[in-house]
Amino acid sequence: MKQGAYTATCRLLRLSLHQNKAITGILVFLPFLFAYAAAASNQAVLQTPQELSKYIAENQGNAMLGNIAANTIAVAAIWRIRISTTIITSILTAVLLINGTRKDEEQGRLELLRAGAVGATAPLAAALVKGFGANLLGGFAMALGFLAAGFPANGSFTAGLATALCGCCFAAISSISAQIAPNARLARGITFGAVAFFFVWQMIANVVGNQNLLLWTPFGWCAYARPYAGENYLLFAFAFPAVALLTTIAFVLSERRDLGGSYIRERRGKLKATANFRSPLALAWRLQRGTLFVWTAAYAVMGLIIASLVPSINKMLDGTAFLPELSAAMGGAGHAFLAILAYILTQILTAYTMLTIFRIREEESLTRAELVLSGAGSRIRYAAGHLLIAFAGSALALTVFGLCIGDFVSCVERLPAIWLLSSVTVLLYGLAPRAAAPAGWGLFGAFLLLEFLWEIKVVGNSVFALSPFSWVYPGVKVTFLPIVIMLAAAAVFVSLGLMFFSKRDIVAE
Repeated sequence: MKQGAYTATCRLLRLSLHQNKAITGILVFLPFLFAYAAAASNQAVLQTPQELSKYIAENQGNAMLGNIAANTIAVAAIWRIRISTTIITSILTAVLLINGTRKDEEQGRLELLRAGAVGATAPLAAALVKGFGANLLGGFAMALGFLAAGFPANGSFTAGLATALCGCCFAAISSISAQIAPNARLARGITFGAVAFFFVWQMIANVVGNQNLLLWTPFGWCAYARPYAGENYLLFAFAFPAVALLTTIAFVLSERRDLGGSYIRERRGKLKATANFRSPLALAWRLQRGTLFVWTAAYAVMGLIIASLVPSINKMLDGTAFLPELSAAMGGAGHAFLAILAYILTQILTAYTMLTIFRIREEESLTRAELVLSGAGSRIRYAAGHLLIAFAGSALALTVFGLCIGDFVSCVERLPAIWLLSSVTVLLYGLAPRAAAPAGWGLFGAFLLLEFLWEIKVVGNSVFALSPFSWVYPGVKVTFLPIVIMLAAAAVFVSLGLMFFSKRDIVAE
């Protein structure tokens, strides 16, 4: 390491603490909220040993969440929230790290900072310290939430530390992606791809019943540590070195590239445009097609993998009391699990649609949209090209997934819920472009949080009905009227968003 490489790291850290405050706050306080809510809910609902035993019997062997390691309320509580907490914190950590590294570099902020007495690796170090610190504080807050509910300290801190290390692992993965990718968008895509890969890996580990496989996915670390069920501290002997190794790789990659450089080079365009490259839609297709192909291919692969696992899932859940009401409605425990998994992947597809829409904002913030609109093309046609790819792309990916798993109708029925939330994003972009991304992702996260609170019986059906996902939840019979209402509302929101966009000024970053 060259001398002075970390110069001004502390100053950059103080500067970064004033940025992305909302994401940092969520990383710290959300684990406490989830932990205390799950613990309090279980204690309120499972008041007798018989009720607890019935709950565990109904949920034991869940291919998504894994096994419940012991017959206690504490184990049931951490079992319920460990995957949802780690997924949310991992995604937020990725956004936080990439914003503080590759995005700042892409937009020229780091070049201004490096013009002063700032070390070459100081920005990366400051971003990692912030990411690690937020996750460790979040893990400590989770432990406090369980302690406040009266759970044992040993298991509480084990659960909190294992969850925090998962977030730290994805902070290191995000920092590697920021060095490899030439822009923030691709860096986010690589990291989110890693999130999806490790999520599917832990699901496969649960299906085959091999606990050792959980060690090789950060989403399985909390289950491997067995909080409240005879803690397995060997997890930390693996997790700490794994995070340290990934962090070291990120610093090595950072040292060996120039400012603004990357290990994946963007493909240069042709010297002369083709004859059909004459419209805003053609430009939008050129910018968005790579992302569309990746998401569609990923959903096709996941659909084929899940379809191949259905016999194993049916065999594993045969004779169990896995979600009896849903299993009865869906025609068996295996079909119930498949419906839940398809529903979750539908929610994830909402992120693709929103990312595609926010590409319009990225082009605008980098003043590229202003160059395009200086010609004959109208604003409506310019934005509509991106929106067409966003909405049609989500339909294509969901259709391919539904065909692969053999459940085309139920998958397509969930499409209006994706479009409704995405249309709200369009409206936010048209009204307030700078606030569109945080407001849109915040609304998406709020709906996921609302669903979680409903599942643990903190809120009732009337409150959960505020979320568009409540109308397409597994086991809910999707009727014609909700579909028409969601599609009509989506059309209105998109129209309003385009109208506001056509009348406001172009806003750079």
